[in-house]
Amino acid sequence: MEKMCLMICCRLINLSMLVQESPDELLYGRVGYLYALLFVNKYIGGKNGVSANNIEKVISSILKSGKQFSQQIKSESPLLWQWHDKIYLGAAHGISGILYVLLQGRSYINADEIRSFIKPTLDWLLNQRFPSGNFPSSLKSSSGDRLVQWCHGAPGFVPLCLLAYEIFHEEKYLNIAIQCGDVIWQRGLCAKGFSICHGVAGNAYAFLQLYQVTKKAVYLYRACCFVEWCACGRAGTELRRPDRPASLFEGLLGRIYLAADIVNPMEAN
Repeated sequence: MEKMCLMICCRLINLSMLVQESPDELLYGRVGYLYALLFVNKYIGGKNGVSANNIEKVISSILKSGKQFSQQIKSESPLLWQWHDKIYLGAAHGISGILYVLLQGRSYINADEIRSFIKPTLDWLLNQRFPSGNFPSSLKSSSGDRLVQWCHGAPGFVPLCLLAYEIFHEEKYLNIAIQCGDVIWQRGLCAKGFSICHGVAGNAYAFLQLYQVTKKAVYLYRACCFVEWCACGRAGTELRRPDRPASLFEGLLGRIYLAADIVNPMEAN
C-alpha cells in the first residue's frame, strides 16, 4: 500500500511540468491540480505526501497570474483570472472556485498575501451579486440573472462563503451564503437535469453545506427535497441529456454520490 501511495504521488508531482502552460481555473487548470495535491496530502500526508515546496510553487504561479491580469486590465480587484477570454465568476471556471481552493491551501500561503490580495478579491467578487442574491456567470455577462447551478451562479458561492466565514469570522460571509441558499430554494430545480455540475444534485450540496455549518433543520429538509427530485427522475425534468451520462459531475454517478451523502449529512463532502 505504501509503495502504491508513493507511485501515485510521484505521478502527480511529475504533472507539475504542465502547470506553466495551463489556465488557472478549477476543472481544467492549475487550481484543479492544486486541489489534487491538497487532497493527496489530506488523505495520505506524512512522508508519502506532497512536499510543501511543490504546493507553494503551484500557489505562487496562480497568484502571479492573478496579479498580472488584474494589473493588465487595471481592475479594482487585486487578483483576476480569465478563461476562454472571459472573466468567469463561478465555481467551475471562475474566481469563486479559484479562491475556494486557495483558501483551502491557506497554510501554504503567506499571511500578507491573504490579507492584501485574496481577501480583498473575495470581497470584490461578492459585491458582483445581482439584487436577487444570485451571481453572474461572468463579468459583464449578457446572460443576465438566469443560471442557478454549481458551475455558474449562487450554488458555487455557498462553499466559498462558508469557508470564508470559518477563516475570517465575519458574519457577512455567512449571511451571503444563507442568501444564496434562498436563491437555490426558489430557483434551483434546474431544467438541465440532475448533475452535480449544472443540475439539482449540485444545488442540493449547497443545502448540506449550510446544514453542516448552521445545524438548522430547514437546510436538511431542503436538501432532502432536492434529493427526492433527483431520485425520482420524473419525465420532463431533464431537458438536456448529459454529454457523459455515467460521469460524476454530469451523470448518474453524481446522483448516487449525493444519495450516499444524505444518509450521513454531517459527513457529506
